Amino acid sequence: MISAARTLGSLSAPLWLGIGSWLESRDMAGLAASCYRNAATAGGRMGAEAAFRLGKRLLAEDKNREAASAYDKAVRNNPAHARAWCGLGAARRRLTDMDAARDAYEAALRLDPDYAEAWSNLGEWRFVKGDAAGALDCFECALRLEPDLLEALNNRVAALYELRRYDDAETQARDAIVRHTREASLHVNLGNVLLHTGRPHLAAKAFREALDCDPACPEAHVNLAALWGETHRLANAISYIEHAIAIKGESAQRLASLALAQQSAGLHAAAELTCRKVLDLQPGNVSALITLASCRSTRADHRGAIGLYEQALKTNPYMPAIYSNIAFDATYLPELSAEEVFAYHREWAHRFEATAASRRFVHAPGGDPDRPLRIGYVSGDFSTHPVGFLLRDVARHHDRTRFHIHGYSMERNSDDVNNAIRGGAEAWTEALMMSDEELAAQIHRDRIDILVDLSGHTAYNRLPVFALRPAPVQATWIGYFHSTGLESIDYFLTDPYTSPRDCGQLFSETPVHLPHTRFCYSPPDYAPEVAPLPAIERGSITFGSFNRIEKLVDPVIDAWVRIVESTQGSRLLIKAGNLDKEGIRDRLHERFAAHGLPADRLELRGASAHPEMLAEYGEVDIALDPFPFNGGMTTLEALWMGVPVLTLGEGHGVVARQTISALSNLSLTELAFSDVDAYIRGAIALATDRDRLAELRRNLRPRMAASPLRQPEQFVRDLEALYRRMWQAWCRGEKLPSDI
Repeated sequence: MISAARTLGSLSAPLWLGIGSWLESRDMAGLAASCYRNAATAGGRMGAEAAFRLGKRLLAEDKNREAASAYDKAVRNNPAHARAWCGLGAARRRLTDMDAARDAYEAALRLDPDYAEAWSNLGEWRFVKGDAAGALDCFECALRLEPDLLEALNNRVAALYELRRYDDAETQARDAIVRHTREASLHVNLGNVLLHTGRPHLAAKAFREALDCDPACPEAHVNLAALWGETHRLANAISYIEHAIAIKGESAQRLASLALAQQSAGLHAAAELTCRKVLDLQPGNVSALITLASCRSTRADHRGAIGLYEQALKTNPYMPAIYSNIAFDATYLPELSAEEVFAYHREWAHRFEATAASRRFVHAPGGDPDRPLRIGYVSGDFSTHPVGFLLRDVARHHDRTRFHIHGYSMERNSDDVNNAIRGGAEAWTEALMMSDEELAAQIHRDRIDILVDLSGHTAYNRLPVFALRPAPVQATWIGYFHSTGLESIDYFLTDPYTSPRDCGQLFSETPVHLPHTRFCYSPPDYAPEVAPLPAIERGSITFGSFNRIEKLVDPVIDAWVRIVESTQGSRLLIKAGNLDKEGIRDRLHERFAAHGLPADRLELRGASAHPEMLAEYGEVDIALDPFPFNGGMTTLEALWMGVPVLTLGEGHGVVARQTISALSNLSLTELAFSDVDAYIRGAIALATDRDRLAELRRNLRPRMAASPLRQPEQFVRDLEALYRRMWQAWCRGEKLPSDI
């Protein structure tokens, strides 16, 4: 009996080829490849076709060297096989044999000048070699021949971006999506264009749409990780982008993605180097300038950051986020006057409020002044964040018979604080992926009476929504430390100590006062007990600051060095995010050394989990407040952990009076000083008064617990009374006057 194997072995090349085609049509790729191999042993055109099909299968399985061998055999057997030449080029391209790849593509086009895929592949080759203009010509040729060719559509967008034709890149990306609605790679490409032209909200939406098409899409996951700073995924994101650069070359877009991922991961030195590469390739690249500015801001070079943002505006002057970043950075600079800082904030309004005028919602005054009110809170920080902790008890204690709470959240992830706030709301909208117009329309449909901004000019703010005035009454509170500059926000919620009559703060809004404090502090349940005064066991004083290092401008460093040098045996402990990154840590050491502080008297610590960070206050005797940018939540946490906070008390704005407001509510204004010299003398004097330090250590937490800072029921009644007064004034067709 003749065996089946022997029978199959006697089949001719055409039969092997036919069986292979049949198997491939039924998704039996492995068996199909075996058939093609058998058929490829024949010579001539039949063997060439079999080798070509084998090459395609091997290329699909990323067996690039074997694929190249199969294609090479195909073109030897049939030099007129244009598709085999194109496949050989693709295999050689993957093996980074670039000259051989080009020669193969050109051979395919000599044989068939109307071969769209060969034009597309040659375009990709030129793009990798840095010839974006030549690449674009090839992609256009391919698309004239085959308008729906996916790779050419995608690569055309990338080439337009490299040529700085950003509007054309966006237009073509959107057109490609119309042609291939469910193709994830096209949504990713659109997201890349939006991200690297400074529109992160829209970019995130495009990446999420890519994931709707393909939940496993790696590039969408990578870009969202970089965009949202998802630390647990950033190492993979960086590795993925570096691999893409190694394979596809250093395009401005890929390098800009890498820089953003590096910056999000805290690798600021690497991010700065990558940004420089982008700017060498494409001067004025908005994404690289913004990322580089963020790196500069992190090391307290706020002047440098503002200069880079202003460069980005030359390329794209219509980006609200850049103006917000400039305004934010201005609040750190001690040499700026109140008028200068305010002018940066007003610039945002000049640019974007006027353009929103024709699209604003119109509200007629009147209505029932005493009916239950709908309050809308808008924030990207409903989480384990200062805003989240300050709002948590407010949400718990709102009178839900008289105030219906709506949350509009830009959160990326939820946690216990987020869940607690949501538990106090009647309605909740996940708004991260909504455009400004969509969110404004939703707020208007929800019939919100008073819309409250909790972000100001910080990340994930939605100030353009407020410029559309979706609610009749609009206010800003706790999320920012300066006037927003917007006239479409009616009120700035403050307190008598943060904004006294003569403080010099300038407002576009009307400042209205809560009676004691604008902060309702809600300590976390896991906060440890107050530790004993560490100086007793250590024998010397530890000064400390757990504030962001962006606040450590040169006058602050100079004052702190003078304090430590004048206090025998003392040291300075600074703890902040990113100080576990070598480049940032070394740079801060150098700055303190330049002011004369020996390295052995300065300890720098990076971020840790919140419970561990609170416990580390057990090592600090006296907290030093930076200026002009005081601590907010940092001050409240230090006080709750029994650590007195020394501050300058004569600042002219909200950001410079956060700590004196807290101290005033504790009747501890003796810890606030009128100028830097008095601040230094006060720190030195307190360091020598161990009895006073021990007494403060024992009494700060109970004193704070009994203060207005920790009376949530009364705080919320005061807040609700203020909301009611705002609404009643609106019903009368009026606005509350400033009570400064």
